[in-house]
Amino acid sequence: MIVVENLTKSFGSQVLFEGVNFKINAKERVGLVGRNGHGKTTFFRLLSGDEHPDKGALRIPGHYRIGHISQHLDFRKDTVLEEGMRGLSPHDKDHSWKVEKILSGLGFSEKQLQMHPSEFSGGYQVRMNLAKVLVSEPDLLLLDEPTNYLDITAIRWMERFLKNWPSELVLVTHDRSLMDNIVTHIVGIHRKKIRKITGNLM
Repeated sequence: MIVVENLTKSFGSQVLFEGVNFKINAKERVGLVGRNGHGKTTFFRLLSGDEHPDKGALRIPGHYRIGHISQHLDFRKDTVLEEGMRGLSPHDKDHSWKVEKILSGLGFSEKQLQMHPSEFSGGYQVRMNLAKVLVSEPDLLLLDEPTNYLDITAIRWMERFLKNWPSELVLVTHDRSLMDNIVTHIVGIHRKKIRKITGNLM
């Protein structure tokens, strides 16, 4: 469970959140919505620890692992499969089949798994970073527009995968269908406040 208590955050004279209170409970899949510039990315950065509240608190349990897609393309292995295995947790470090399953779902062929990451376009390199996050199985998964670099087949695979996500998820996406089919709750940002409701956007 994540508890947001009396959270206030601003940039210069612009107040994004003021006195916000809500919870993200176990196994909830939350869709984060709001107009551009109203604080969705900032709230993600608060959750990941890259930003800090001006006032109030964001209470996260100890040893709680938060995963998000790195925008930094840092590939250290000789093959796509080996690079994907960097995301495995220590007790799963030899479970290459988990990585193969996710990379396949994201559109990599069996032959491509043995190719060097540098041989791929930027879009496919982002998919590798996405795969590393998914195989790490974090307690909270943060996904900000995860379908930007996916084709329709990979998007449908991701939809099925995330519907079975076993822990917490916060999703930002312009893909209304994806959000409606995945989330259990909506968190809406409006006029410096955040309101949480049960259900989707339908």
